[in-house]
Amino acid sequence: MMAFLMTLTIALLAVAVLCLVLILRKKVLNDYQKKADEANEFMKSFWENENKKRESEQKIENAKITIPLRIQAYERLVLLLERIKPESMLLRVMTPQMTAGLLHQELLITVRAEFEHNLSQQIYVSQESWNAVKLAKDSLVRLINEEASKIAAGAPATNLSEAILTQTITQQINPIQNALSILKKDAENFM
Repeated sequence: MMAFLMTLTIALLAVAVLCLVLILRKKVLNDYQKKADEANEFMKSFWENENKKRESEQKIENAKITIPLRIQAYERLVLLLERIKPESMLLRVMTPQMTAGLLHQELLITVRAEFEHNLSQQIYVSQESWNAVKLAKDSLVRLINEEASKIAAGAPATNLSEAILTQTITQQINPIQNALSILKKDAENFM
């Protein structure tokens, strides 16, 4: 009987040690899993921060390229508007022996050529700015056509020139000046 009690005691101690080992093993594994989860969370956070940093650096690099292009687009559109102002365009286009009909054609050709030469600038400027430039061009074409319809094609070009300048001066809202103001206001955002 003593051997049986001894065996039972050893068996109970072995079971107790085994239970203790299993409990400790579970605790160690839980602690290990917790540390592994923390490490994974740290790495995830680290990579997210690195990606944000890379994206930020990429935006800065892109801005170094696009901002000068955008400013140049605003400059070119301002130049376009300055070149199609009736007072400056008439001086460039009109010649002494020109008729009103020929001046009419040359003015329309000049406005359209200037505008088409700068069509690509629309991708660099705000929609409001581009719409103002288009409106200015369309208003000028309409003004030229209206004034040309009032004057005989064979009349001297100075008659059409005076009519266009007079109408430009009497306009309450000058679409070219309006477009220039919008372009300048938008361009200030880059300076």
